[in-house]
Amino acid sequence: MVLILTSTVTNRLRYISRLMLQQLYGLEIDFTVNPEEYDKYKGPKINYSNERTGSGLWIYPQRLLFETNIAETPVEADTVLQIPVIFRDTSGSGGFPFDPFAAGFYMVTRYEEYLGKNKDRHGRFSPKGSIAFTGNFLDKPVVNLWARSLVEELKKQDPSLPVVQPAFRFVSTIDIDHAYAYRYRGLKRTLGGSARSILKGHFRSFFERYMVIAGIKKDPYDTYDYIREVHERYHLKPIFFILFADYGKNDNNVRVTAKGFARLIRNIQKWARIGIHPSLRSHREPQKLEREIAGLYAATGRQVTRSRQHFLKFTLPRTFRQLISMGITEDYSMGYAAMPGFRAGIANPYCFFDLFKNEASILRIHPVALMDVSLKDYMHLNRKQGLDAIKNIIDEVRSVNGEFVNLWHNESLSGRAGWRGWREVFEETLAYATQNNT
Repeated sequence: MVLILTSTVTNRLRYISRLMLQQLYGLEIDFTVNPEEYDKYKGPKINYSNERTGSGLWIYPQRLLFETNIAETPVEADTVLQIPVIFRDTSGSGGFPFDPFAAGFYMVTRYEEYLGKNKDRHGRFSPKGSIAFTGNFLDKPVVNLWARSLVEELKKQDPSLPVVQPAFRFVSTIDIDHAYAYRYRGLKRTLGGSARSILKGHFRSFFERYMVIAGIKKDPYDTYDYIREVHERYHLKPIFFILFADYGKNDNNVRVTAKGFARLIRNIQKWARIGIHPSLRSHREPQKLEREIAGLYAATGRQVTRSRQHFLKFTLPRTFRQLISMGITEDYSMGYAAMPGFRAGIANPYCFFDLFKNEASILRIHPVALMDVSLKDYMHLNRKQGLDAIKNIIDEVRSVNGEFVNLWHNESLSGRAGWRGWREVFEETLAYATQNNT
């Protein structure tokens, strides 16, 4: 057991120390506010207080974990122990060179996002406004690295420290924003789409639409047999997040009342897991999310417990509170649309901590390391560059025994509209992520 001495055992300290030491390394921990009890303890220990006492690892604490409010907090990136860090110890204490608990808490709670700044055109927190981007460590799972540095110091006190890490895990996920390009869209939308094709001179898509509707040609977004075959090849069970929403400007999937859509969902459910992809409108109108979850439940006959936000748009803590109230226990939205990397600085699932309530929740966050659209449309990478970026992220996650979650779309595997050749990238991603797996 690791004993931690502190002036006050706060919810914040309890949460982050358990995440970094217990969840990531399997270490039992306990706390004390009594220096005499700390001095008498013969096992590995951490002095997380302002005063040096006895032996053990001394970490001079930042104020962050002893506060209950949210305020502008000066944060600068630096490099110590050959890893990027924040909250470097500048007190001259001679203890550990930075505060890994405050740093880890700042990252995984997304403290900087509560301040309401650095938004993109969709109202999402922009990666370029994050300390991870400005500090040049967005591509590193720094919380895992900080936890590792802590454990290495503890093992100096007790080389037989029983460390147990989770195994590397790969989770393949698919978003269905548009189940079909032409099918089940209703007469009004079909005629409107046809008119736009003619006005823009897209005669090929005009004729393709009616060939699909007539059953002469397969819908180009109907890539489900292919997706199934590839996942079965690598013995994977993907998660599909389905936009099950009424038509809107950015929520333009097929008609939710279409029998063919329900039939598709039931077929996917036979070989994959299902989650909700809340509409963009539900972000502003919470009552819509309740109807969308109820509709997906009716289509599947199973409780809906997984979710990923459409456009990866969420607002802290409102969005996650809303999901919890709807029975969602696992969310897969913690990633950036504009670029790959570790938005929360961590490569493992963790429980969402509500900074307004100052407490941990039951909602389990699964960080998303990269998305197909990020590579092609935001970063304008070619296929080779995209695959190299993917492999780099996988290597980072594998190096810390994390969980690698990637995000693809059924339509990006169609070979249309600039996606020609990206199927090969998808297949190589699955092959690379599953190699050496037992």
